[in-house]
Amino acid sequence: MRKAVIVGAGIAGLAAAAAVAPFFEEVTILDKDALPDSPLPRKGVAQDLQVHILLKGGELALETLMPGTRTALLAAGAVEVRQTEDVSIWEHDAWHARRDLGHSQLMMSRPAYEHVLRRQVLALGNVTIQDRTPVEVLPSEGKALTVIATGRGDQLLAGLDVPTTTLGIEVTYTSARFAKPARYRGEGRFIACIPKPPDDRYGLVCPVENDEWLITLCSRFDNKVPADLDGFRGYAEALPIPDIADRLRDAVPLGPLRSYRIANATWRHFERASGLSPRVLPIGDCISSFNPTFGQGMSVAAGHALALREALVTVGADNLDSVAGTYLPRASAVTEQAWTMAAMADLEYPLTAGDRPAGFDKMVLGSEAMRRAAEKYPEVHLLRFEIGNLVKPNSAARSGPAARLVAKEMMRRR
Repeated sequence: MRKAVIVGAGIAGLAAAAAVAPFFEEVTILDKDALPDSPLPRKGVAQDLQVHILLKGGELALETLMPGTRTALLAAGAVEVRQTEDVSIWEHDAWHARRDLGHSQLMMSRPAYEHVLRRQVLALGNVTIQDRTPVEVLPSEGKALTVIATGRGDQLLAGLDVPTTTLGIEVTYTSARFAKPARYRGEGRFIACIPKPPDDRYGLVCPVENDEWLITLCSRFDNKVPADLDGFRGYAEALPIPDIADRLRDAVPLGPLRSYRIANATWRHFERASGLSPRVLPIGDCISSFNPTFGQGMSVAAGHALALREALVTVGADNLDSVAGTYLPRASAVTEQAWTMAAMADLEYPLTAGDRPAGFDKMVLGSEAMRRAAEKYPEVHLLRFEIGNLVKPNSAARSGPAARLVAKEMMRRR
C-alpha cells in the first residue's frame, strides 16, 4: 500500500491519481509527452483542439475526487453556461425549449481542463508527475497498483482476451479555435445543430476561456467537412440553422483547422476478460471510447475514477487483489449509461455498422417521445438533461411523474 502508478496524464489519469491518493503514500503519474507548463496542446492528445464538454456528472465526480475543482476551473477562465438560458440546441429539426433547469456547465478548451487538473492533483501532496517517460510494457507482478490511462489508442492491454462491443460510426469532423467578432464578444452561448437522421451534418459552437470559441463541424460516412476556411464556412452555411454560420462569418481563426476521423466506437468488457492482473486496472478510453462529438469521454473517465475510489473504500486498503473484482463492474455500469445514449444516436443512422438491440424501433419511438415531452414539460426537460449529463441513471426515465408524462406522449402518437 505504499505506491500506485498511473500510466497516462490525461483527464482519466489525473482523475485516477486523485481517486487513489488517499490510499497510498506515493502516487506517480507517467506520461510519454513533455507536459507544458501552461494550457497548450500536446502531441499525445491528438484531438485536443476540438470541442470538449465536461458534462455535469463529470464535474460533480471531479469535485468529489478533488474538492475545489469547480472553483479552480472558473478561476482559470472556464465559461459558466446556464441550462438552458445560455444554450441553443437544434435537435431533430426543432429547437429545445428555453427554461431555467437549475444547472450550469463549465466550458473551456481541453488543454485548459488538463492544466487545471494537473495543478489540482499535484496539490494533493503525495502525487508526482514524470513526463517524457514512455511505458512500453505492463509491470511485472508486484505490490504496486497500476492504472492504465493511455486512451483510445492503448497498446499496453491490447494483447489480452477482452470481449469487445464495436460500432462502425465513421465520424469525421473539423475543428478550430476562433477569436470572436466584436458583436459577439462577451457572449457565453453554447450552440448545437443536430438534424434528424439520416441527415448526418452537425455542428457545435463552444465558448471557452479568453472570450474565444471552439467550433466543430461534423459529418458521417462519405460526407466530409472541409479543412479550408472558405469550405468550412460554406459547410456551416448549409446547416439547417443560420446561427453557426453567422458566428463564423467574421470570426478569425487562431490556428489551423484540424480534421479528424473516428471509424469505430468501442467498449472493452474488462469485467469479463481473462489474463488481467488483479492489480492492473484500465480506466477511461482504455475501457470505452465513444463518438467524440457527444462530449462524453472526460465525464465517463471521471465516473470511472469515482468508481475506483469507491471500490478501494469497499474492499479496504489492505486487499488490493480484490479491487479489480469490485471496480471493473462499477466502471462498466458508468460506461453502460453513456454507451446506451451514444449508441442509440449512432444506430439511428442506417449506415452505422453494429447490432441493433431487440426492440430498437420501439426504443427510438420512446426516445422521440421523451424529446417531445421535454419541450412541453419542465420536469421531463430536467430529467432528460440529468440523464444525458450522467447525473441520474437511465432507469430514472422508467418511473416517477416525468416518466408518466413521457408514456402519455408516446401513447398520443400511436
